[in-house]
Amino acid sequence: MEKLKVDQQKEIIDGIIDQLRKENLDLYYVDSSTIAKMVWEKIHGEGFNRKELEIVEHLSSEDILTLMSYHTNCC
Repeated sequence: MEKLKVDQQKEIIDGIIDQLRKENLDLYYVDSSTIAKMVWEKIHGEGFNRKELEIVEHLSSEDILTLMSYHTNCC
C-alpha cells in the first residue's frame, strides 16, 4: 500500500530535522517556528532530492510547523 502524501511529507521533514540536529547541537533550544523556517530553507536550497522536492516544495513554513506538531521526532 502506498503511503499517503502527508505521511511522505512528515518523513521528509523528519529527515531534514535530523540533518539540522546533526549540524546544530543546540537545535533542541530553538523554537519550533524557527526550525520550520530552517526546514523550508533546506527544501528550497540547492541539492535537494528532486523526487522529495515535488512532495514538499509547495509547503509554507506554517504548513511545515503544522506537520511538525503531528509527530514526536521534533522539538
